Amino acid sequence: MIVRKLIKNTKYRAGHIMGRHEILFKLLPLSEKNKEKKVSPEKDICIEGFPRSANSFFSRVFQMYNPTIKAAHHMHAPLQVIKAIEYDVPCIVLIRNPIDAIASVLVVDRNLSTRFAIQSYINFYERIWPVRKNIVISDFQDTTQHPHQVVERINQRYGTSFYMEPMTSEVKFTIFNQLQKAQKDLKQPEHLVAIPTEKKARIKQDVLKELTEQPLLLTANLLYQKFLEN
Repeated sequence: MIVRKLIKNTKYRAGHIMGRHEILFKLLPLSEKNKEKKVSPEKDICIEGFPRSANSFFSRVFQMYNPTIKAAHHMHAPLQVIKAIEYDVPCIVLIRNPIDAIASVLVVDRNLSTRFAIQSYINFYERIWPVRKNIVISDFQDTTQHPHQVVERINQRYGTSFYMEPMTSEVKFTIFNQLQKAQKDLKQPEHLVAIPTEKKARIKQDVLKELTEQPLLLTANLLYQKFLEN
């Protein structure tokens, strides 16, 4: 158990550091999968956010309505956002209140340090804060309930013509099914699927207790509020 925690936290810290520094960001694993996810001048849009902030949901629904669009997404790295601005690629950053986002991350992997999970949330959004006026910010509620309005904001901000219809229960059901199928195809445990489940809800209760005992959570909350107010 101790060894697994050490390995997990070391790998998480390494990826976290690489995602915040330009030279190291270039060295991120260049698998075919990451080449598709990573931002470049050829991409049409960049969709980024801290893990468990509806990244999978919004990316799926966006690409369902815009199937020919080349999207950068799921690197969970602030440099992805910085480079999108540099390349003049339209960029949306998803944000979720820290206690829910961080708790969901910890539910996925109980070997991860609670304090470091909070610190990684803070580091992600602090790195993006100086460029917030150059991107579109979307809170979790808007991202999941009104993605068509988020797309309208993107179009207004960048002069693009991306398409999205108002969210319906049928569309949400389709996206959830796609995410569940992807999880099963990869033979991942139920708690890794990026949608609410009963198992995740049970695990989350223990996680929330740990989180509320961390003083650093206050800093994350204040940062989240700053983004909502700006």
